[in-house]
This record gives sequence, C-alpha cells and structure tokens, in this order.
Amino acid sequence: MKVYAIVLAAGKGTRMKSDKPKVVHEVLYKPMINHVVDELKKIGADETIVVVGHEAEQVKALLDDSVTAVYQKEQLGTGHAVLMAKEALGDKEGMTLILCGDAPLIRAETLQGMIEAHEKNHNMGTVMTADCDTSTHYGRIVKEDGQVTGIVEFKDLQPDQMDITEMNTGEYCFDNKALFEALEEVSNENAQNEYYLTDVIGIMNNKGLKVDTYKIDDFNEVGGVNDRVALEDATKMLQKRINHDWLVEGVSIIDASTTYIGRDVEIGADAVIEPGCIITGHSRIGSHAHIGAYSILHDVVVEDGEQIDAYTKR
Repeated sequence: MKVYAIVLAAGKGTRMKSDKPKVVHEVLYKPMINHVVDELKKIGADETIVVVGHEAEQVKALLDDSVTAVYQKEQLGTGHAVLMAKEALGDKEGMTLILCGDAPLIRAETLQGMIEAHEKNHNMGTVMTADCDTSTHYGRIVKEDGQVTGIVEFKDLQPDQMDITEMNTGEYCFDNKALFEALEEVSNENAQNEYYLTDVIGIMNNKGLKVDTYKIDDFNEVGGVNDRVALEDATKMLQKRINHDWLVEGVSIIDASTTYIGRDVEIGADAVIEPGCIITGHSRIGSHAHIGAYSILHDVVVEDGEQIDAYTKR
C-alpha cells in the first residue's frame, strides 16, 4: 500500500522570539524539519508534502526535490493545514501520515510501527498516543469498546474524564481518501474560528469507520519544540540517545556528556572519540579511528585506523 505523509510546518513559533520560522531552528546541528523529513525517507514514504506558511522560502530552501511544499496563506487550524495537500493527494489510494514539523525526535521505527498497526487492524484512522500524568495539558483520548470516539482538549475535560491518562500526541495515520472526505465536513464553528484536524475523529465515527490508537512508550519522540528551552532540551535528549546507541554498537565515547554526534554520522566499531568533540553532517568515521579531544568535524571522512589530533577543525 502506498504511504504518503503531510508534515505541518507553517507556524511562526512566536515563543522562539526569532525572525526564523520555528521548524528551521536546529536540534543537534540539524533543522527540525529535516529531522522529520529524513525519518520519512527511511521508511520509504512514497510522497511527502510539507505545509509551509510563515517565512515559507526559508523552509523550502531546506527541502530537496523529493519533497513537495504547499503554501498555507492563512493559519486557520490544523484541519485547514492538511487540506492544503488535497490537490496533491486527495484522490490517491493509500494511507497518509500526518506529522508535526516541530517534533524532531520522532524515529522511523515508531512511524513504521504505526503503519503496521494501522494495516493490521484495518483502521481508517490511527491516533498516536502516549500515557501521561493527569495534570499534563494535552488532549485526552476517549474510547468506547476499543474505538476512539473523540479527543477532548485538557481545558474541556469533564469531571468523569479527568482520570484519563492516554493523550493525543498530534501524529496520525489515516486512510487517504477517508481523511480528505472527512475534512470536507470539518467546520470552524468554534471559539477560535479554526478548522481542527481532531474533528475528523468524530466525523469518521459518524460514518461507522474504525479509529484506533497506537500507543508509544516515549513521549519525548513527539513532544513539540515551542521555545528555546525546549530546543535545548531536545538537543540534549537526542545527544544522549545517539551516544547511547553508538556505545552499544562498540564505539568508545570517553565522555558522552560533552560529545555531540549528529544523526546522520556513521561510525565504525572500535573507534575512539575523546571528550568535547562535535561530529556533524554526513561524516564517516572508520573503525579503529581515534578522534582527539575537542575536534570539530563536519562532512568529513576519517579512514579506518586514522588518528585525528586534538583540536582539529575541518
């Protein structure tokens, strides 16, 4: 089955206090939007649409020819944003992932898991969810006999819903045609005069279509980055994840807390990385290589067994 993806990346990100659109800001030396798009490439998405808006040209400049950018002139809600992709995807058979451009820690393995669950359970809609503390201000999942009947925003929770701990992460998988048919019925008759993607869940229920959840263990994968504090937190989380994975793979990182390795770097077994190094881009570090302390390497190739002096910059 064909897999399409729509990445929502039109927002300004006011809390960033920046002239740049939010998704252009970097997490571990890579723009947020590229983190998301590259994970979609890993799962082999057949077509990826990025919805751009604020300072659109800055976002488009980061996308290659495999990605289609569509413009949302006015930000009228998440449902309206997804509708911007109708011309490109509306009549196609398959499933469509909807992802947030400001959630850069998502993994390809998580997306693949949601796709497989969506297919296996014959869903028309699948909502990615995670468990949370009851005080967390995220929308909650309302179910009846295993069917997702609605998503209730935290401020709208009724007394008998306050103990629900399964929350909406804002990432979804839908049957493509069913999605766009439901979006045509979404109204903006609400306090914000916006078109909410979450209203699709109720519309699908009214049509008797199956909507289920795919629960993940690590909410940090999908937590949105809305300000500079969250940006730094995301960088630290990704740094720790990547360094842990390389340690498990047989790479010696002398001080993981001061070593920054980009997501697209490849390192051979028995390589040694001294403290304070920053290795980014599509760098390739050979097996048994030794990277001296406080080296900064970007898009370099270090051969097997090669020694890099401390404080090298290239």
